[in-house]
Amino acid sequence: MAHQHGSGFSIDMYAFHSKLKHINPEFKLICALITLILTIIFNDPYVSAYVLLTMFFISIQLGKMDFKEYLSILLGPLSFIILASIGIALGFSFETLGDYHIKIGNLYIYTSKEQLIETAKLIIKVLACVSVMQSLILSTMPYEIINALRNMHVPKLIIELMNLIYRFIFILIESYMNMHNSALSRLGYHNLKASFTSFGNIASNILVVSLKKANAYYTAMEARCFDGDLNFLQEEKKLDKKHLITAVLFILSMFAIWFISSKLDFLYAL
Repeated sequence: MAHQHGSGFSIDMYAFHSKLKHINPEFKLICALITLILTIIFNDPYVSAYVLLTMFFISIQLGKMDFKEYLSILLGPLSFIILASIGIALGFSFETLGDYHIKIGNLYIYTSKEQLIETAKLIIKVLACVSVMQSLILSTMPYEIINALRNMHVPKLIIELMNLIYRFIFILIESYMNMHNSALSRLGYHNLKASFTSFGNIASNILVVSLKKANAYYTAMEARCFDGDLNFLQEEKKLDKKHLITAVLFILSMFAIWFISSKLDFLYAL
């Protein structure tokens, strides 16, 4: 069953309605992992941009996902990536350093062209990696990923933890939304002070609620004789040779872009 949050829209419905859901889940998982690893190893902005655009094309054009919904999902990780990259782009000193700087009292906040370029490369690479996993999740049901991991002989403990963490994300979101709506109906956000107070109360109570729900979840699992094995009914999806050929060509194109980019960097260095 799909999970709901916020206004009630089911996040699993993206995968359920995807035009790519008929593709073998193990094949999709392996392709995603290979693409992810190569993107990290190559560490090339052109390869990262190519992967990012390809995942965008796969999700929007082939998966028939709504453009705005895709961007809205990607916006969350992008905001976090940009905030995390500030520490790389900016430096602090009591002396004038870098190509650009701002003085605040005796402290200089500075940056340079090299730092900005490296930060931009990092953002593109991380965003490409996120888009790879996002494309996998948006086209594959969670239980299919779990079964694929089991078939790849991933330790049972890791699979169990992944499933429980995934399920508890939505439990916590639902608990937070209920508390937030309750505080909102009692004018808990009518000014800044009340907002901070309401947020503090929710943050402290959500831990207690999550522990209670965890105990209830564990009791329900024991009542159903849970022995550590997560078994899901799954439709058999055979691997299409066309998909395999397309994946091989995509991987080879990543190597080609990396090779050309490396040669160009070498020529520019001369």
